[in-house]
Amino acid sequence: MEFFMNMEYWHWLAIGLVLLTLEMFAPGAILLWFGVAGIVVGVLQLIFGDLIGPQVQWLLFSIFSIVSIVAWKSYAKKHKIGVRDENDTLNQRGKALIGKEFVLSTAIVNGVGKAKVGDTHWRVIGSDMEINQRVKVVGFEGASLKVEAL
Repeated sequence: MEFFMNMEYWHWLAIGLVLLTLEMFAPGAILLWFGVAGIVVGVLQLIFGDLIGPQVQWLLFSIFSIVSIVAWKSYAKKHKIGVRDENDTLNQRGKALIGKEFVLSTAIVNGVGKAKVGDTHWRVIGSDMEINQRVKVVGFEGASLKVEAL
């Protein structure tokens, strides 16, 4: 406990750098702001030296941590950082294929068939159709594309 009451400026700088380094391995961008707060306290202690006592250092660290997190959250919300657009198709390849046209690689029998999409064969569902029929993707259901004949 005595260590925490006798922290030098370089301790704060080291803690800040360690937290910034850990941020690379942890999701969520939360350790970043604690690391920044640690570096700020270290710089303030370097500048003002013994004028900043241990309790004040920890208070400043807490305040800077909270203020930087709140400021970032406010900035991110205002600029819509990290907010997904409803039209975003990232990790939703089926959604990205709506409106595209393909050729059936196997006939649709009993409502199920396959279509070649790029270098992959996708399961398609729709009314029964012959092989090599051109189809248009009108929707998706799980990993299956809903198609209509052209």
